[in-house]
Amino acid sequence: MERLGAAVEERIVVKALERAGIKVSPETVNRTVLFIDHLIDVNKTVNLTTITDDKMIGTRHLQDSWMLCPHIPDRSTLIDIGSGAGFPGLALKIVRPDLDVTLLDSVRKKTDFLDSAIERLGLSHVRAIHGRAEELGRDLLYRDRFGVAVARAVTALPALLELSLPLVKPGGLLIAMKGQDDETTGLDYALKQLKGRLEKIIKYELPDTDYTRSLVIIKKLLPTPSRYPRRMAAIRKNPL
Repeated sequence: MERLGAAVEERIVVKALERAGIKVSPETVNRTVLFIDHLIDVNKTVNLTTITDDKMIGTRHLQDSWMLCPHIPDRSTLIDIGSGAGFPGLALKIVRPDLDVTLLDSVRKKTDFLDSAIERLGLSHVRAIHGRAEELGRDLLYRDRFGVAVARAVTALPALLELSLPLVKPGGLLIAMKGQDDETTGLDYALKQLKGRLEKIIKYELPDTDYTRSLVIIKKLLPTPSRYPRRMAAIRKNPL
């Protein structure tokens, strides 16, 4: 696919920032354009995303990621579970330098890309980790540590709760990015077991698409019981 010119690409980034209600600065625009260019270049040889059109990257990746910004407290420690090509975690770090960000993915080629993007963008207080959430959730270095966990298109919400909430400290938040179906029906048992509470559901539409999106915001009330998270096979076989 033919790439758009730099000026057009910058306009796409500016529009995505404005639509997400984020202050536009030259540094933010330049870093975002550099990120997009690096993603597209690496994606030629490594399958990171099926969305390669600049306009769709602006809407379905960048703006969608940035919609989380108002719901993330200042100077939060944040973990992005299943970060993939860096959405939402790395996109958030570009516009929220106050955040301390951990990008978690189980696929080595994706964390290699994230490492290269972090270096190319000159970002600090952000790192990529190759691993699985169910393993980190039992590691005392990460368990009950993060102020915010975010996840997009990882797994069904009951399973995501079990993978994510053990990493969140009491009083912290899980923000699950879902589609039109927010998947909260029948969630009470999982929330009770994992010491979480549904705070709010925020619906929005992405411009120039037919996508309705949901942010499911869950607050962690107490430390996670020691039996969670279970192994992934058990989570899949018997979701909470």
